[in-house]
Amino acid sequence: MRRFVLCTACALACLAPAGAARADAARAESPCSVVVLAARGEAATVDSAGSGAKVEQKVPEEVARVLEKMEKAGEAIRTLRARFDYELNQTLYEDIQKREGRLAYAAPNRLRFEFTDRPKETFVFDGRVVYHVKPSTRQLILWEMRTADEAPVETLALGKTPFPLPFGQKKASVLKHFRVGRDEEAEQKDPKKRRVLALVPKEGTTLAQDYTRILLWIDTERWMPTRARLLDTSENITTVDFHPIETNVEVADEEFARPEVPGDWEVVEHRKADEQK
Repeated sequence: MRRFVLCTACALACLAPAGAARADAARAESPCSVVVLAARGEAATVDSAGSGAKVEQKVPEEVARVLEKMEKAGEAIRTLRARFDYELNQTLYEDIQKREGRLAYAAPNRLRFEFTDRPKETFVFDGRVVYHVKPSTRQLILWEMRTADEAPVETLALGKTPFPLPFGQKKASVLKHFRVGRDEEAEQKDPKKRRVLALVPKEGTTLAQDYTRILLWIDTERWMPTRARLLDTSENITTVDFHPIETNVEVADEEFARPEVPGDWEVVEHRKADEQK
């Protein structure tokens, strides 16, 4: 399964259908190979898997403050709705694709996002199973992240699911997966005067296999990301703008249930137990 990742939450931001990311859902379950030993401090000791070498990573004070404010803002989110504009720039082919969509989230672990233009597609994660609705091929595709006897995921955290939500990630989790700084040039060009964080995936992480750099534009009134730009290892540039972002609004449970499709559609199931054989 491609990694359909919506991002930010004090750190990661991304939406990558259309082949921009290659990692599958099973790999998202693998433990991260980079361990940050100091979670809150402005300095973290990093041990890259297999190297045995520890390198002191200094996090700029301003960056640490932004991450902390984003984490605090995320803690207050029970539900969230947003629309998004999506642009995929395949630089090697000089091809730009633009799409529109919307997302819904309910804490701690349920997510729905869909492309509302054509070809329409919908993704639903109920904490255990990812449902992918593809009207163009008349298919409902199921990706089981947890077996029926396993508890649903507790949160959409980085490195835990194929949907690390951009809103609500912990500062420690961000620093575990990324080297984080500010992009002052992008800040100076932004008419909305947002903070812009530059995230570089750490060597050895699954994210580093797909992305070289991620930029997050942070609204300094609500301390939430409103734009994410992902530069991947295939030289594609994906930009997602969220607008408007509504928090703690009514979101029906039915939005996160297994989608109903016509009886003549093909149902394709990818069971976790089968993948482990």
